[in-house]
Amino acid sequence: MNSLTNKKTLKEILAAYDRQIRKDMGFWIKYRPSRWGDLLPEKYIRPLLTFIKTKGGKKFVLIFAFLLSLVFVGVIPTLNFIWSNIFRIWWILLIIPLVYWTLAITSVYSKVLVQVFFDFSRAVLRELK
Repeated sequence: MNSLTNKKTLKEILAAYDRQIRKDMGFWIKYRPSRWGDLLPEKYIRPLLTFIKTKGGKKFVLIFAFLLSLVFVGVIPTLNFIWSNIFRIWWILLIIPLVYWTLAITSVYSKVLVQVFFDFSRAVLRELK
């Protein structure tokens, strides 16, 4: 008898999960983007639909959809990438100037040291003649 109540309890638990899943899916189906027009009052839908049916309206909707997709496909992932790698980028922004200035300072001072060495050796060679 105890196993029968466990089975019933398991069925009740699964039924509760099933109801919750159906409720959540019902919400997402009811308010999906293709149904957002139903949320607008009727007096706004008719002018919007007539605008979309015109050539300029179709072009506007197409450009708007393109820009919206660029934002979600291009900008948002780029910002996410930058935010998740900000410290790596910070190191890159720190290391590149450091390497540049290290090479610049090294090349300037090595050139000066080489000139001093040659001037000194010329002076010594002149004195030896």
